[in-house]
Amino acid sequence: MGKPKESFPGYDDAVSDEQLIGLKTSKLFFVEKEMRPGKKIKLHLSKDTTTPPAFVSRQVANLSPLRSTRLDNIFEAFSVHPGSVEAKLIKQTVVKCEKARDQRQDQYCATSLESMVDYATSKLGKRVKPISTRVNGKESTALQEYRVEGVKKLAADNVVVCHQEYYAYAVHYCHKSSKINAYEVSLVGDNNMRGDAISICHEDTASWNPKHVAFQVLSVKPGTVSVCHFLVEDEVAWVAY
Repeated sequence: MGKPKESFPGYDDAVSDEQLIGLKTSKLFFVEKEMRPGKKIKLHLSKDTTTPPAFVSRQVANLSPLRSTRLDNIFEAFSVHPGSVEAKLIKQTVVKCEKARDQRQDQYCATSLESMVDYATSKLGKRVKPISTRVNGKESTALQEYRVEGVKKLAADNVVVCHQEYYAYAVHYCHKSSKINAYEVSLVGDNNMRGDAISICHEDTASWNPKHVAFQVLSVKPGTVSVCHFLVEDEVAWVAY
């Protein structure tokens, strides 16, 4: 399953004081007006050299539905110790997917590539394409400044964004909003590190948790500014064309 990592914070999620430590030094979140040529943004835009979890077919994924009542079976099937960090992250993914399935029609957990494409086309129409961040150059794990070389708007209003969650195979938490803009941002940093990063800007944040990490980092209130973030390499957005 690879190295455990935290999933992208949901809009209903609050951030603790411990989680906030260090976040204000980087541009995990930023406001839309900062995204202009010549602007310098400090962030961690590293190449992901780990092997991502593979997709399984829809048929295989359906054999083991993501249900909290089946956690013991899931742990046993993938040889995960119930008290381990891996078990904790798997449980978080399962609970998040249950919530998406049971409460909100514009949120969905895709457990196969087929189901991800089906969700994207159900929200955006039959003509869709995936977009994702591409990083080139020498591997860097350091936080560094990048200069914005160019900004290209790819989509307005209708975008489906899918964040990879921690699981034994590829599981993505997807959501659709009618008030999202997607951009491709050309960045150049030290050591010839370059990236064509996908930026997602949320125009309406009024319904987000007031203690969401974005508001804490930017020192703003819900609904007052457009909040943007870059997609990392294991995330994908879908846009109509």
